[in-house]
Amino acid sequence: MSTTEKLSILKRMQTTLRTAITKLSTKLNDSNSTQADIEFNAERLQIKLNELTLADDEIYDFLNDQEYSEDIIGCEKYSENAHLLLFNSKKKANTSAAILPCSRIGSSPTSDSIHYASPPNVTVKLPTVNINTFYGEIEEFHSFWEPFENCIVKNEGLSQIDKHVFVRGYLDAEAKRLVDGISITADTYTMTKEILKSKYGNKDKIIQAHLDHLENLTPIKDLSPSALNELYMDCNRRLQALDALGERKNTIIRENFGSENTS
Repeated sequence: MSTTEKLSILKRMQTTLRTAITKLSTKLNDSNSTQADIEFNAERLQIKLNELTLADDEIYDFLNDQEYSEDIIGCEKYSENAHLLLFNSKKKANTSAAILPCSRIGSSPTSDSIHYASPPNVTVKLPTVNINTFYGEIEEFHSFWEPFENCIVKNEGLSQIDKHVFVRGYLDAEAKRLVDGISITADTYTMTKEILKSKYGNKDKIIQAHLDHLENLTPIKDLSPSALNELYMDCNRRLQALDALGERKNTIIRENFGSENTS
């Protein structure tokens, strides 16, 4: 078989696999799917991703530098979207779907453990932890980043690309749009992390955001116990956050609301 014929076969295989991945992604996005459906389709999607990675690798052997640069864009597109979808499906259905990067794969993942893009034969089992999705509210960054940093960033069992997949999976709204144009690779993980920390992690800006909210509270018209309790909880949460950032509550109240309120 000539090189041209073999490349043509591999290209057809690549197209078929990408079509299958698109169909499985649509099924995983179906809000009416049962947990069993999600688990089954996530496993099938992972298998197709593995097959696509192997096909891509074979194709690259036949391409020149220019063709390789063009083809890798398609690989990254399907890889990134599918990895994030698998991650979100796992969060939603508590499955054990594997999350793997667009790279050579030596063996297929098992269904009872999580296999990442870490060195071969390394299985990472993450602890159960509640990490809230971050939408871009600067006041919420500290409460999002602290558990994420302890459980994901400092986890030596995760590779850079694993951590990148996780951080992107926990972003939504403004925060997601901020880094949407960055490819999910090991090389861009640090850049993504620093962009988020630079935008939302400035301590002085976080403190000021809490103070601005407290200073501009809208008087409530509904004096029911539930409404008053909601206001109290909101103010107390922000005061606790400021206290954790090194701002003493009594000083904040005295400086912003008058000394008569500090009794």
